[in-house]
Amino acid sequence: MAKNFQAIVIGGGPVGLTAAHALHHAGIDFVLLERKSAIVEDKGASLVVYPHTLRVMHQFGLLEALLSVGGELNHHLSFTCDGQVFNEGARYDRVRENHGHGPVVLHRAEVIGILYNGLPPTAKSKVFTNKKLVDIVPHEDSIDVICADGSTYHGSMVIGADGVHSKARQLMRAMALREDSSRSWDPEQPFTSSYQLLYGAFPALAPSGLGYDVQAPGKAIMYLGGPKRAWFFLYKKLPRPTTERMNYTEEDIELLAQEFADFPLTQTVKVKDVWPHMLGAGMTNLEEGIAQHWHLGQIVLVGDACHKMTTHLGHGFNNGVQDIVVLCNELQHAVKVAPDRKPDAQSLTRAFEAYEKTRKSRACSLVADVANAGLETRMHTWKNIFYYGLSRYLSIPRGVEGVMVNWLISPQLRKGRVLDYIPRQEVMRGKMSWVYPMIATPTNHPY
Repeated sequence: MAKNFQAIVIGGGPVGLTAAHALHHAGIDFVLLERKSAIVEDKGASLVVYPHTLRVMHQFGLLEALLSVGGELNHHLSFTCDGQVFNEGARYDRVRENHGHGPVVLHRAEVIGILYNGLPPTAKSKVFTNKKLVDIVPHEDSIDVICADGSTYHGSMVIGADGVHSKARQLMRAMALREDSSRSWDPEQPFTSSYQLLYGAFPALAPSGLGYDVQAPGKAIMYLGGPKRAWFFLYKKLPRPTTERMNYTEEDIELLAQEFADFPLTQTVKVKDVWPHMLGAGMTNLEEGIAQHWHLGQIVLVGDACHKMTTHLGHGFNNGVQDIVVLCNELQHAVKVAPDRKPDAQSLTRAFEAYEKTRKSRACSLVADVANAGLETRMHTWKNIFYYGLSRYLSIPRGVEGVMVNWLISPQLRKGRVLDYIPRQEVMRGKMSWVYPMIATPTNHPY
């Protein structure tokens, strides 16, 4: 058995670093292994952070730092591909009224930098780069993680926070089928893509806080404006749904960008206007789905490793944070009540089962968020006459949009959970109360 109970986190992205904060505050030893050579790289697209996630960042003491570099979304327009504005919505105002703050758009790399640099020195020293996962070897009450550089990390459990193409998920699946080749398990690629996505960042050309969408048959754009840079997300319907992983080339990126060249981003700017000034771009298939199995033995998955949704609505990172909150609440309790603070295999299994059951239940927003994100993508790409009518006409009136926010979006946001063991005063206050209030003063909590 490992000398101390220790979690090994695979993946140094936003969700993995959120796990590092949550474990540190729970008094649980950990190491975090990132396959890249640096934690903070000036790459990637944007993240949209909703008020229930801002509550968790407040518990970490990072709220002010995040808000100082983000742009609170405050203006929503919908365009046709020829530049006609057909809707000026109030969804961001309604979210702000209901929950005390609007969604905030941030550069993904800045979120990673704030999370990483916000770790105390003792926790930061447990983050390692150039650690590409190649194997996981479970033992009766411990587990080994083997990296490509020959290093081995010996711990008590593994948290797979390594994204949609998770190596931890692949190794977990292989273990499950070695144990019983006839058992039902997720396929190697558990998610299905119906759309491809070209995303990119460029210097901000308009005021911060704009969140616009462009709609056309089989194509759509989401535009988000921050203080220093802006982002677009160009969606194109695939000929048929696929589970295949695609590696797109620079030529593929250029060709798709040209298809969208004359599409508007704002009332004065088109895609072709910003394309020569890109700060970075990437292209991928846009996976959707929820994996059937989230844990096995001492391994548990979080974030995109176990669920994926389209980037419409921007709920991906927020659901990863909710995974960490629910999982670490279970782990903190399991460690607290275990002899010598070392939960045995049965205790870990119970914690993992409770985490997965909770996250898949109606007590959390995950299932609804996956469905609502997919619905919006299909509405904006006018998948058929039903989605076209819903997007172009039925959801436009202010009263209808208010009802949609109040009855579809906000009831899911207010289910957001916080860490049971970090007392803080509530800072996000709106018309709707939180289902899970923040604990303002320490309770029976040893840290």
